[in-house]
Amino acid sequence: MRNILLKWLSVILLVAPFYSALSAPCEPNPVFSAFPGEKTDGSCDRSRFTSLDMVRWKNPDSQKGGVEYFKVEGEYWYYFVDIEKDAKGLNPGKLEVQRNFENAVRQAKGTVLYRNDNSKVYYRIKRNDGEYWGEAGCGRGDANTCDAIMHKIVRVEAMEQSVVVSAAQIAKSIADEGKVIFYGLYFDTDKAVLKPESAPTLAEMAKWLKDNATTHVYIVGHTDMQGSVTHNQALSRSRAGAVVEALVKQHGIKAERLAAEGVGPYAPMSNNTSEAGRSKNRRVEMVLR
Repeated sequence: MRNILLKWLSVILLVAPFYSALSAPCEPNPVFSAFPGEKTDGSCDRSRFTSLDMVRWKNPDSQKGGVEYFKVEGEYWYYFVDIEKDAKGLNPGKLEVQRNFENAVRQAKGTVLYRNDNSKVYYRIKRNDGEYWGEAGCGRGDANTCDAIMHKIVRVEAMEQSVVVSAAQIAKSIADEGKVIFYGLYFDTDKAVLKPESAPTLAEMAKWLKDNATTHVYIVGHTDMQGSVTHNQALSRSRAGAVVEALVKQHGIKAERLAAEGVGPYAPMSNNTSEAGRSKNRRVEMVLR
């Protein structure tokens, strides 16, 4: 009997932290304040980078002509939170929930992309701290009333490339294709200053260049299609120049071996209609010359 009790105690001690984590209060919603009666705890999830399914009217002005489905990618929040009944013992109506979020989006100078019959609102809000896309509305209820609120939110941004191209991979790509594509060189939006997170990729580029001391290469910047072509060409060239400068000043590569060029949006790797496609087009290449 004592052994059985000890085994059960072990199970309880192992499981207790798990249930404690599940019941922990959710992180504050980055877009909306709490709906009246919304509880402080619930089911929530966070991710540094994921994809969210979205929907919008093809013709937002008339809201006719059907809808189109697309994805956005970036930092992710999810909430599913119960609503307590009011003093009269009533829950809000689904239409009430939908209208509240719809009006809140417009007050934030955002765009209502689509609303459906199940009280969901799909939206886009652009703020100083980022571009938020999401789905908000009733998460559970009967035909007319709602007893839980649901949010799915993405703040759009490119994925941080944690695995970088090694010097050995650079050598293989140069031998096979005469060029290497780099996604591990980071710049802020519309800027040409390399971010500190670029250091691992720069180190591998420099290693290959030192191992192949007689080679000369072009460093070529690429952008997506957002903005004017003239601006993007200048931006891509400036970014390539920043990579050249870092290789010369930080890693001792001779400047005459490197030439900075920029082609803007003229050589895309993917489409420019989605953030996933645009993120593939924003890159730097090293091309053998």
